[in-house]
Amino acid sequence: MKRRWLKLGGLLAVLVIFLCSFVSIVYAEEKTNEIQIPVYLYTTETETEVTAAATALQKGAYLSGGGLKLTDKGGGKVGIYGDTLGNRQCDKIYLNIYLERSSNGKDFYSYLSWEYTASNASSLTKSFTKSVPKGYYYRLRGYHAAKEGGVKESTSTVTSGKWIS
Repeated sequence: MKRRWLKLGGLLAVLVIFLCSFVSIVYAEEKTNEIQIPVYLYTTETETEVTAAATALQKGAYLSGGGLKLTDKGGGKVGIYGDTLGNRQCDKIYLNIYLERSSNGKDFYSYLSWEYTASNASSLTKSFTKSVPKGYYYRLRGYHAAKEGGVKESTSTVTSGKWIS
């Protein structure tokens, strides 16, 4: 009887070790590091720009930074620019751009969005012009990430609001 319990205990221990190693492998592949990168905001009468620039990331980090720029092109058109920069070539680079709108300049909500990826790249840049309804404040919010192997590093940016008339 004692032997039977020992065998069951041994099998249970092997099963627990197997399950723990499987869980740790799955966790390692889904690991995401949110990086705190200094953000620089620049605003003029016609444009607002934000840049997250990594000046001293940890050695071996994949994400260097990212930026957004919203420009009033007149006539209800806005220029939209976004980039994500890696420290080196990565499996995947991500750039998500969200155009947000507000009637009072404080309470912004999502208006339009674009999601881009590049494989085996060290940077990703997008620039385009979009027609928008006049008489609102607009701003850009961005998500910038770099993935290499099972590690994904990311940061986010947001511009100030710009009145489009």
